Amino acid sequence: MSSSIVTPDRVLIVDKRLVPIDGEQFHFIQLQHPRTKQEQSYAIDQQTKTMSSSIVTPDRVLIVDKRLVPIDGEQFHFIQLQHPRTKQEQSYAIDQQTKTVFELIQSTRSHSSWFINDQHVLPDGSLYIITPVNIIFLLLPSLWSHARLNSIPLTKIINDSFKQLQLDNDFILEKLQSICDIDSKTNLIKLNNEKLFLWIRDRIDRLKKHVEDEEHAFDLVCEYLSDDIIEQCQQELKLHGNVRYDVPIGQKTSSTITTTTTVLCTLYLLEKRSSSSHANDKVNLSTNDQNVSKTVVDHAKQILFEHHLNASQSSSFHEFHRIQNKSDCIFAKRARCWNAPHWLDNISIEDNCERLLPSFILFCAFVKETSIDGYVIEIPHNDLTTTLEDFGQVFKQILRFLSDHDPAKRHCMSVSPKRIGEKGWVFEFDRITFFLTTFTPHYPETHPRYAHGSKKYCHILFQPELSFLRHNLPDDTPETNWTQPITSRDKIRVAFREQGREYSIRPTIYYPPSHDMIRPLSNDLDDVIEWWL
Repeated sequence: MSSSIVTPDRVLIVDKRLVPIDGEQFHFIQLQHPRTKQEQSYAIDQQTKTMSSSIVTPDRVLIVDKRLVPIDGEQFHFIQLQHPRTKQEQSYAIDQQTKTVFELIQSTRSHSSWFINDQHVLPDGSLYIITPVNIIFLLLPSLWSHARLNSIPLTKIINDSFKQLQLDNDFILEKLQSICDIDSKTNLIKLNNEKLFLWIRDRIDRLKKHVEDEEHAFDLVCEYLSDDIIEQCQQELKLHGNVRYDVPIGQKTSSTITTTTTVLCTLYLLEKRSSSSHANDKVNLSTNDQNVSKTVVDHAKQILFEHHLNASQSSSFHEFHRIQNKSDCIFAKRARCWNAPHWLDNISIEDNCERLLPSFILFCAFVKETSIDGYVIEIPHNDLTTTLEDFGQVFKQILRFLSDHDPAKRHCMSVSPKRIGEKGWVFEFDRITFFLTTFTPHYPETHPRYAHGSKKYCHILFQPELSFLRHNLPDDTPETNWTQPITSRDKIRVAFREQGREYSIRPTIYYPPSHDMIRPLSNDLDDVIEWWL
């Protein structure tokens, strides 16, 4: 189910025309070798009609399960199916003897190549991995959409694309018994929620043996589930995950936004408004989209925008604008940031968080469709933020409050403190992952987090990771071209160095994000402010 746990059997070095990134077919046939007269495996590129054998100049490296390599003449070909989570076209292959389905996954690193037997250099340094996937994951989207409430015939969930796998109905029905109720006489099927969640629990328990803990196992399973199913799993199985979904085959297209976030935010504001009015006028609210009328949603949308407009107009963010305008980052001056409501000194941290929550939900709801680069919380520098460690505790309370009120119910802070301080954890809210940066008056002028003279406020900047994709920021790297900066990352690092605020750059790109959210005064990589404890 995941490339991280599959045991590879064979490595194929293949012509790039045969790897079906764009949907072309790749299959072997058996022909007599012209000299030896023995059976030999050949493949053909259907677009160019070019036939290849073992003497072809290689272009790509592919790790393949031995069941797919045609040693004994079996067929190996790819078909295109929708990925169960992303709904994008993905390449799959099948071993017809064991009825095992495999998916093609691409692992890509920038500036990498392959050296093969001291004879060939492959410019494409990607590694293509073919790994088994349970067909239940492929069928589950259709079952969830059509067979939750009513019994339906099997033909309704098997589309023309899935038929290419050439799996007989009896085999599919046998597999579906794990999660469905099946009428043996009519072959009508209906999804059984209890069976489904037990089956998912079993997947998680199996994966726990190969990964660090249950959270990682749940995250891997979530890569094949829709948001609705994930939410139900978390409720039924009492699971907490911090999922970072990777789109297959290296694609970076963002997922389609739904009305769920807007409705949840709407209901929250309506509930707040109704609770402040007459008790008899309270509205019975539901978080199920199907139970919310269009009139209610339209009315609530108006309330949302009125709320955000009023909150923005009542806030003054001169201090953060100063940081933006004086920053050495080449993107900072033109970045568009969404401002949280003005922080009030006379109420608690929790009450301030409750005030900003609606605007933060709204920010996350529309950040995929609008060019917004960040969300800023401005906190007065007072007795609660005397030291960086004190500020860290305020920072933790804010993140925990947001996590507890996550509309997607991922609750990324509801994990052990140790987990937050490890690689792989990231702050997530409403299925948006964030890069968090802080600026405070504590930092000297020689520090990259210097606040450029802002003495009265501490700032928390939530940057959606998809904003970096929008600006086409190059991949992170420990390498920097200091003398002739080429990439935007090079130019930013050089600019900070020239101003005497050089970044401390790790020798690896794999490190806990939490370590950099609040940088120590020393700017030493070994010195970590453990704000999560």
